[in-house]
Amino acid sequence: MKIFIIILITALLASCGGAQDNRASLNNSQKAEISQRIKAFGVVNLPSEPSEFFTGPYVVNGQAMQVAAVESLPGEAKYGACAACHGANGGGGMGPALAGKTTEYISGRLTSYKNGETVGSQSNLMWAQAGMLSEVDIQDLAEYVTTL
Repeated sequence: MKIFIIILITALLASCGGAQDNRASLNNSQKAEISQRIKAFGVVNLPSEPSEFFTGPYVVNGQAMQVAAVESLPGEAKYGACAACHGANGGGGMGPALAGKTTEYISGRLTSYKNGETVGSQSNLMWAQAGMLSEVDIQDLAEYVTTL
């Protein structure tokens, strides 16, 4: 019985991966037909040259649109730790909502926490978090939070 099971498993494993990728064998007509089918799903037609990537215009659902490169704000990466309590969009959770607050408000609060001041009932949770931030980090976070 063991031999039968081993032979069966070997035969099954040998047949795995036998499917071939037939995309290379498509002719131009078939490729064009597939392109037409997927166009309705909002495929963006990007140029093939990477140097033209952000110069557009690009066509989305038959409409030309300009695409621009937008760099992320420095505080965005730092906000990852904040999002656990304040929400990915700053809407709050375990911690209060930050969305809609000013840069001055956020930087003032973080500076107070960094200095060990009690601001609210959860200050003890924020002391360690803010204690690790530099003045530049505090300003970057405050500027990012205003975009939420």
